[in-house]
Amino acid sequence: MKRILFFSTLALLAVACHKEPYPQDGDAEYLVYTEPAKDVNFAEFQTFDIADSLLVIGQSEKPQYSQSNNALALIQAYRTNMEKAGYIYTPSNPDADLGIQLTYIIKTERYVQYYNNDPYWWLDYPGYWPSGYWGNWTGWYYPYPVTYTYTTNALIADMVDLSPVATADASKPLTIIWSSYIGGPASSSIYNDVQRMRVAVNQAFDQSPYLKRAE
Repeated sequence: MKRILFFSTLALLAVACHKEPYPQDGDAEYLVYTEPAKDVNFAEFQTFDIADSLLVIGQSEKPQYSQSNNALALIQAYRTNMEKAGYIYTPSNPDADLGIQLTYIIKTERYVQYYNNDPYWWLDYPGYWPSGYWGNWTGWYYPYPVTYTYTTNALIADMVDLSPVATADASKPLTIIWSSYIGGPASSSIYNDVQRMRVAVNQAFDQSPYLKRAE
């Protein structure tokens, strides 16, 4: 089987070069970016393969590959859209014209703020009682932290040219001819996030009409 593997650094660098944001992203929806390579005629391609595992970055120190039900659901979403666009799925075929690798990235930021002069930090909020209304509560207090976490996740797809001309020189890296970035705040449910991402995958293809092959 021809496995389509890319270095994780390529997936991370791809985030910075996406364009064409979905303009109607809103509540509970992910932001969707897509970008094709220049001067690519997608009508020249007919078949595609897609990596059978989802590359996961951020849940451990090393990248992992997942074939969980959630991972397979995301892979299937891209396969379905490619087939709707007129491409033929040819798994494990070394002669496939296109290859797709999916990367899932999750990141959690933790913020800590210490207060030691006035634990009642909300007292100066506009409209609240003045700090001296109930008496003098000022003075030294034992420092205490206020903490919160913020988690984001993203799904990156890289489509590469596997045609004989593009892969003739094995020393050269594969050429990415289309990429999509789907990302935003993560919810408390991975299942819900996967469902939102599946909708976003559909949007990625909707805003990339050049991918559709002429019938």
